[in-house]
Amino acid sequence: MKFSFSRSMVIARREYLTTVRRKAFLFSLLATPVLVFFSTFVSGKLAADDARAHQREARIIAVVDSAGALANTNTSFEYTPPADVSGPGTRTLANQNSLPLPLPEKVPMIMRDYDSQQAALDSLEAGHVNTVVVLAADFLTSGRARRYEHDTRVFTSSGDDRPLRQWMTRGLLANVDSTRIERVLTLGRGMDLYVPDKGGAYTLKDDTKELTSFFLPFIVGMLLSVSIITGGQYLLQGVSEEKETRILESMLCTVSPDDLVVGKLVGLGGAGLTLVGVWIAAGLALLGTSFAFIQVELPVTLAVVGFAYFVLGYLFYASLMTGIGAVTNNLREAQQMAMIFTMMNFFPFYVLVKLLNSPNSGIAVGMSLFPPTAATSMMLRLAAASMTGAQIPVWQVAASLGLLALTAFVTLKVASKVFRLGLLLYGKTPTLPEIMKLVRQD
Repeated sequence: MKFSFSRSMVIARREYLTTVRRKAFLFSLLATPVLVFFSTFVSGKLAADDARAHQREARIIAVVDSAGALANTNTSFEYTPPADVSGPGTRTLANQNSLPLPLPEKVPMIMRDYDSQQAALDSLEAGHVNTVVVLAADFLTSGRARRYEHDTRVFTSSGDDRPLRQWMTRGLLANVDSTRIERVLTLGRGMDLYVPDKGGAYTLKDDTKELTSFFLPFIVGMLLSVSIITGGQYLLQGVSEEKETRILESMLCTVSPDDLVVGKLVGLGGAGLTLVGVWIAAGLALLGTSFAFIQVELPVTLAVVGFAYFVLGYLFYASLMTGIGAVTNNLREAQQMAMIFTMMNFFPFYVLVKLLNSPNSGIAVGMSLFPPTAATSMMLRLAAASMTGAQIPVWQVAASLGLLALTAFVTLKVASKVFRLGLLLYGKTPTLPEIMKLVRQD
């Protein structure tokens, strides 16, 4: 029976409609964007509120000064927290536009001298003090000190000891002009960093954009990976279940194996594209205002290249899933065998920081050219480059797409042959040599 495009489209329509009408698909379609946004918002807000509240707590600190370095220091002072303790710094668009930031309330800090570490720790256990700091006898030469607190948090902020450090700085510089002390304490806050933008002009590096430069490529890469794997999993599940229930035997009486392969690829690929399209639309609707505020512009070419990588990446992985579904006996075996390929698709996230910080490094270029990781790796690099102004050579994008297209075509041909010859294999899952023998058969 010869290949028929019309029959393939009938199968594609049936696969698409069957998939999108499933309750699980509708749940993923509608609930996933809401759950991701809600969990991200709640997680970020709780972390920021926790850090902000912790730095705004009045504290009583027990000091055991074995070195005598802070003998003439005031026993109390008012600590002024940064305007934003949840972020890595204070370089924001508000600074760039000369907008005034609200001044936080001052937090009182009280220091109590103790003769011994044990006495100070006893006060900590009794709840009379919040913190114990012990300075070693050679503190002025070695800088060694210990801090004790009742802190059960898993994640702590790097600024938790900032009030203590400010008090110690004041004590160590007690004989220096007070204006100079204030400059030492706030030196990092007033030093702005300027870096080249996409146009080559030096602009203030904004912490909000810095975070976006990480999260935007991450979201783009994750969407691409999930969409590719989702479509492939639909195909794997469909082929495995239909083979296990022997529905395929009945279907092969009216259509050819090639009709089935093409129809399933088109239908389930369309379902995956629908899923990702809705997620992207929901994400843009939820984050559009934020992106506009921080002046993030996504180039149209990124969407075009992303679509090309989705099509080719899906074709590559879906072909693999088709072959796996055809040679395995049930869905459990198919999922176990497909796990290794799923992990390969997400491998770029294991080296995410390297890809974003050094988009033209050897490992970044190599993973962009290696077909199993090409789609995700290149999209991470391109999304990061769109934010930072880094240049990705055009030849690398062209070579990556070309190699992925060639590999996807070869994989599709091989999977088609395995699908055609392996559909009627039941009982024992063939070994790799047996699969290679199937591929070599005409």
